[in-house]
Amino acid sequence: MHRGLKHALLTFAAIAFLIEAWLWDKSIALGRWAAGLLPWEAFKAVVARLVERLPPYGALPLFLLPVGVVEPLKVVAVREIAHGHFLAGLLAFVVLKFVGVGLVAFVFDLTRAKLLSIGWFARFYAWVVKWRDIAHAFIEPYKVAVRARVAELRARADAWLRSLEPSSGGGRLMVALLRVRARIRRTRA
Repeated sequence: MHRGLKHALLTFAAIAFLIEAWLWDKSIALGRWAAGLLPWEAFKAVVARLVERLPPYGALPLFLLPVGVVEPLKVVAVREIAHGHFLAGLLAFVVLKFVGVGLVAFVFDLTRAKLLSIGWFARFYAWVVKWRDIAHAFIEPYKVAVRARVAELRARADAWLRSLEPSSGGGRLMVALLRVRARIRRTRA
């Protein structure tokens, strides 16, 4: 594979992976917040006890259930896009993406200890975390460069805006433009 294409594909894959990881982290916090909104303390306690009593392989279907529900609905959303309902399909797909990642992250947070007691799942989880760290390391120089460029552009924009202030001396242009604008409005009235 051509070196430039390989680098571009790796960059894209790393960015996509990091977006998923960011969504995952934010979804856990959102799920905890949403669970805190449930007014039924007894209901929440029952769910927590139910999860605690599950064996590790009993927690696995609970963890996979959101995937089994959301993924077929994503196919329906893509079908809607293909049949000319672009905005509705795209909106449905994006909402389902957030809901899917959010539910899986929240359920994983509840079942983490049980799932990580399964050997193959713990190895898979360690592999995913390793690749997330590799993706972070791969993208970090780009993030630093983008932050530096944004800071530079922000400083230039602030300097330009300050130059338009009348007190800076360069604001005479702005004052002249405002006078021209006022004159045009008077002639139209």
